[in-house]
Amino acid sequence: MTLLRTSATHPLQIAEVRANEHFGFIGITFCPGKYDRYAVTGIWERDLQADLDVIEAWNASVVLTLLESEEFHTLKVTELGQEVTKRGMLWIHLPIKDFSVPDQQFETRWQDEGKVIRQRLRARENILVHCKGGLGRAGMIASRLLVELGMDPAEAIRLVRHRRQGAIETPGQLSVVRATKAIMDE
Repeated sequence: MTLLRTSATHPLQIAEVRANEHFGFIGITFCPGKYDRYAVTGIWERDLQADLDVIEAWNASVVLTLLESEEFHTLKVTELGQEVTKRGMLWIHLPIKDFSVPDQQFETRWQDEGKVIRQRLRARENILVHCKGGLGRAGMIASRLLVELGMDPAEAIRLVRHRRQGAIETPGQLSVVRATKAIMDE
C-alpha cells in the first residue's frame, strides 16, 4: 500500500535557520500544495490553501519559489504565485533546474532579488524558500543566504542539513555554497 500524503495527514513543516539572532528566519520546505503521484516518498495530494495558511501563520513576508516553469503544471500549483500575492506576501520566482545550480539568468536576477531578500532578513522578516522537495535547490539557496549574511559556508551547510535532513543534494550545489561570499548591502 502506497502512503497518501495530504496537508491534513502530513501538515506542512518549515525548517528554520537564521544567520544570527538579529535577523529573520529562512524557512525551508517543499512545494506547497503539490500533487505528485510518483514520488519515492509516496503519493502527494496537498491542499495549496491549507499549506499557505501554515506559511502565512509562520509570518513569511517573502516566498521564494525555485521551481522550473513546467513544474508548476506537473505539481498542479499553477496559481501558487497569485495565491501567495493575494495573502500579502511578496512572491519571487527564480527557477533552477532540479538537481542543478543557478544559471546565469538566475545570477543576473539574484543581484536585485537577493538584495531585497537580504534586506528583509536584516529587518527581521521571515523568508520562505522552496523547491519541489525542499532539499537540493531550497537547501542550497538557504545556505547561500546564510553565507551572504556573514555565516561561514561550512557552518551554513551544517546548520541547513541539521534542520532539513537531506538538504543540498549534489556536489555542484555544495560547491555553490562553498564559493559564496558575504555581501554587505547598503
